[in-house]
Amino acid sequence: MKYYNYLVNETNDVINYINEELDIDIVTKQNPDKIRNELYDRLFNEDSVTGNASGSYTMNSTTAEEYLVTNWSLLKEAVNELNPDFNAIEAGAEACDVLIHCYLLDEAIDLALKRLL
Repeated sequence: MKYYNYLVNETNDVINYINEELDIDIVTKQNPDKIRNELYDRLFNEDSVTGNASGSYTMNSTTAEEYLVTNWSLLKEAVNELNPDFNAIEAGAEACDVLIHCYLLDEAIDLALKRLL
């Protein structure tokens, strides 16, 4: 089984979003805190980054399950931080995958901006 690195992949998704949807010159001229907050607000419900709008990042429960196989401790952290009442068994793999993406969004934005700026 191949290890899926959520943070690396989500950081790349943030970079792709910035490159495709935003003017990088405008991004670089903004206050870093302002751009972080704006990106967080946009990307929290962006399916190509978190999957939160539709409830699925992968659009495939088998793929979501494969991503989770080596990331159970990360799921536990996300549950503890974002939704302690979250029931992974009832919610399913895609919801677990989305929860991890939402949990890592701040860090992925910071890493993406460091790479771009």
